[in-house]
Amino acid sequence: MRRDLTNARMGELLGLDWRTYSLRVNGIAAAEVESLVEAGAPVVTYLAGGHLVWHDEEDAWPAWADARSAPARVTASRWESPDGSVAVVLVWHD
Repeated sequence: MRRDLTNARMGELLGLDWRTYSLRVNGIAAAEVESLVEAGAPVVTYLAGGHLVWHDEEDAWPAWADARSAPARVTASRWESPDGSVAVVLVWHD
């Protein structure tokens, strides 16, 4: 499921799963992103202009594939909720 998260803040993120995520590790490697996505972690893309989009289920892997093959620089970070759930945030840089 892909959804717009326009009202989210980057210090703390309320996901569509109603969990609150906080940044845990910045600059994670591609292998870790792939492992997390394979395990079912949602992906949040942070696009230019502050536009956030939530990708889960079948939309998470295509979002990562787009970032991995993009000509623009994309960085990944690991975000966690208090219950240990993980989300991947991909930031697209101009």
